[in-house]
Amino acid sequence: MVEHVLELRGIPLSHLVAYLVECGGDPPPDETLPIVVQGHGWQAEVLREESVRITSRFHVNAVFIRFHADDDHTLNRLLDRFRIKVMRVGG
Repeated sequence: MVEHVLELRGIPLSHLVAYLVECGGDPPPDETLPIVVQGHGWQAEVLREESVRITSRFHVNAVFIRFHADDDHTLNRLLDRFRIKVMRVGG
């Protein structure tokens, strides 16, 4: 079993859960933290959401997700698909 934790900022928690489902996970029964999304050979736990201060007036949300997979190959494939979903283009 392999594990990886990501901190994602500025993306609503509901969008992140939807992205995990789009990556092949089963929709969670409810969205009470911790939210668990399970796929074939992997599991993602949305652990917590908190507000992070960037400047004295600018705050963003930070969501922490722990990924578990049966092996490195499964984890890497999942993370590659998930990162494409959360990619944001600057302007």
